[in-house]
Amino acid sequence: MSQRAIVITEASSPAALATAAKLAAGGDLVLMGTRRTAVCERLATRLRADGSAAFTAYLDLADPMSVDRFIESADYLIGAVDVLISTAGLACHSWVGAQHLAAQIIPKMIGRRRGDVVLISPQLVGASSQQAHRMLDAWAAGLDAEFVGTGVRVSLVRSTGNAQVAPGDIGCLIAAVLGPPRTRLRVVEVIPPIPAPTLAKERKSR
Repeated sequence: MSQRAIVITEASSPAALATAAKLAAGGDLVLMGTRRTAVCERLATRLRADGSAAFTAYLDLADPMSVDRFIESADYLIGAVDVLISTAGLACHSWVGAQHLAAQIIPKMIGRRRGDVVLISPQLVGASSQQAHRMLDAWAAGLDAEFVGTGVRVSLVRSTGNAQVAPGDIGCLIAAVLGPPRTRLRVVEVIPPIPAPTLAKERKSR
């Protein structure tokens, strides 16, 4: 598999950092967009020391000008984007900026007739609301319709429960979604493990 240029937004969450580490270690070129650049740059420095290709650039999805500057940084650092991983909804007022960023990346994917967009449920990376889940589902459905016959895929990764999912598990899952063969995983639902004490209580109550 050839090296892919990957953008990860709101990349300072543990799940996004784990995803960046997994993909960069696998040979991909990763750009982490975040307001907390120091957090992501520490990871990028470690990855580069190990021979991987990872970078950080400032990105505030609530600021359209920041999005435009980030796109310029992406063009310079990694070139044409093959994969967009978005955790839109994690930060306040980030939805419009996330779609503004996607609108500048996705048409180029369609023009090349290849690419991936992975939308991560805010629930997997931080606090979320039902409105955020509905907006994410609507966005995925809209992209799904737009991508018919283009060679570009959209995948939605979300959780079915409120329990915490290990960041490393999320990173491995997203790597699997993006991996060969070119199968299409439209919706991936993560089922958090049920602690043993909880299972024991359920059995006793029966």
